[in-house]
Amino acid sequence: MAIKESVLEAVKTKEQEKGDGSATGYRHLLSPGMIGKLKIRNRMVMPPMGTNYAADDGFVTERLLRYYEARAEGGTGLIIVEVAAVAPEGKAISHQIGLWADKFIPGLRCLAEAIKKHGARAAIQLHHAGRQTTAGTTGFQPVAPSEIPCPVCRDVPRALNIEEIKGLVGAFGHGARRAREAGFDAVEIHGTHGYLINQFLSPYSNQRSDEYGSSAEGRRRFPLEVYEAVRKAVGEDYPVLYRINADEHVEGGITPEEGRKFAAMLDQVGVDALHVSGGVYGSPLAIIPTMYDPPLPLSGYAAAIKAEVEVPVIAVGKIHEPAFGEQLIAEGEADFVSLGRALITDSHFAKKIELNQVDNIRRCIECNQLCADPLLFDDAPVGCIYNARAGKESEFPFVKARRRARVVVVGGGPGGLEAARVARERGHRVVLFERSGELGGQGRLARKTPHKDRFGEILRYLIHRVQSLQVDIRLETTATGEIIMQEKPDVVILATGAVPAIPSLSGIDPKNVITAWDILEEKVKPGHKVAIIGGGLVGCETAAYLAERDHQIVILEMEGELAEGQSPSMREELIQWLHRHPAVEIRTGTAVTAVGERSLRAVSDGREIALEDLDTIVIAAGAQPYNPLEGILKPMMEEVYAVGDCDRPRRASEAIHEAFHVAYRL
Repeated sequence: MAIKESVLEAVKTKEQEKGDGSATGYRHLLSPGMIGKLKIRNRMVMPPMGTNYAADDGFVTERLLRYYEARAEGGTGLIIVEVAAVAPEGKAISHQIGLWADKFIPGLRCLAEAIKKHGARAAIQLHHAGRQTTAGTTGFQPVAPSEIPCPVCRDVPRALNIEEIKGLVGAFGHGARRAREAGFDAVEIHGTHGYLINQFLSPYSNQRSDEYGSSAEGRRRFPLEVYEAVRKAVGEDYPVLYRINADEHVEGGITPEEGRKFAAMLDQVGVDALHVSGGVYGSPLAIIPTMYDPPLPLSGYAAAIKAEVEVPVIAVGKIHEPAFGEQLIAEGEADFVSLGRALITDSHFAKKIELNQVDNIRRCIECNQLCADPLLFDDAPVGCIYNARAGKESEFPFVKARRRARVVVVGGGPGGLEAARVARERGHRVVLFERSGELGGQGRLARKTPHKDRFGEILRYLIHRVQSLQVDIRLETTATGEIIMQEKPDVVILATGAVPAIPSLSGIDPKNVITAWDILEEKVKPGHKVAIIGGGLVGCETAAYLAERDHQIVILEMEGELAEGQSPSMREELIQWLHRHPAVEIRTGTAVTAVGERSLRAVSDGREIALEDLDTIVIAAGAQPYNPLEGILKPMMEEVYAVGDCDRPRRASEAIHEAFHVAYRL
């Protein structure tokens, strides 16, 4: 099944017509389901997603425990706790849960109990990274079927000998036994995403010539032996799930046909459910697709495998709209759906559906900025661009503030809206001033660029919440010191944003310059041939915006790379898109020195160049704070806070998180 963007729009229209949604509209999603003999209260699954919240020695921490407990309390049916290492050299991240010794059982028991006491079922994933790790992470040389390095991690692994392979088979069995002793309701074998089991199964990573390679049968030996060891350790009636790779998305890797064949074999040997995913580290966007990808990019794999097996199938991949999950199950494409990043963004996703509060769901925007990218590229803890509580639930409980303050927020962009939301939810009286006639600030520009309309979900959610909470919103009101002080505020939060920075270049008239913001706000109609001075994120996205409207673009960037410092996965897709587009010319290492009416001069790689016959020259040279009120207000009152770009231009995530922290601590 392929769900297109038009379907998403129809879903949103239907939800708007119905108001706040109806639980009866999601009866399949909310219906109980079975995995083996395990009854699950609904069809919503939290898949195993590494967090780096465990201790560096593998023990469960309070942070980890409360993170999972919040998702159980939020109504999720089955929670599969993230990658748990069956051997210390198999860690993929520095702060990974340990399952390689009995000493971990007490902490894991606390974790299982915290999940189960809220009615969710608790499973845990058995994992070994194989070559997809580094000596810096584990302290050991990585091991693998063959001495072929991962193209991302790059450490050359040591090929396992037969005795070591048998030992690792046993390690998976012992890990499963510990999970059951700790009180988990099920275990999942991690057989995808390029980790050790997947490495044995795939000709992309397994070039052995012995009984654990050389043929499809040989490559399947290790995964099947692991399953047998796990089954023996937990017994016939205990649910064992298998996360399977339906398509590695790399040359020479597992194909959909091979994925379906192996799924049928797992069904035959007794696996209780198949959790269908795809991709390896060499194809990361297949594992964690972004807003650049179409809706439900992986669900078709689950449907194809479901047609081959009798056991329940769990679908994954951008199932961030309740209607998508409902449709997958109602049409028989899957038995359960993995919500993934949706549950990082909103711990109560399932509960809000159950309570007819679909509009209150904080939906994932698929940006990867604070979830996947920090984990994969920086080995840092997971977060969310606009859920500052993710992973910090114990630091910021849902309670009212001790005092009730009068709060004025100036600026209706993402930072200002978040400040108003949090302050009002904490019980404060809030007035929000916005000088334009529309809320959203720079967020309205971000969602206009190609493939980034999903960014608008941040604005939809925040605007809905401040309106629902009855924040006193004053549009088309320029806040002055006098107007603000008329409200007798106890606290003022300034979120007035930034304005475009104009470089000092010969020939530029600041009064007549055209900025990228002017283009995105449609204040100016550019000509056909456009030069953009600045290849940061705004310059690149403006180029994409214009290229889709049949303009001819040249990007001039003085650094050696475009969009430096941006979120890696989104940046990669944007840069690839620009390089592929025939209307876009990219000139890095190019510093503009002078601007004429229809021309410019620059130095590129030490050579002076000139561009002539330009119809429009656009400035995208960054931003500078717009903060006219802080100096006026601080002499008059104690509590004045500047958040986001008006303090220092940065990313939306930093503005939103700063606003959250300031408003929460009032």
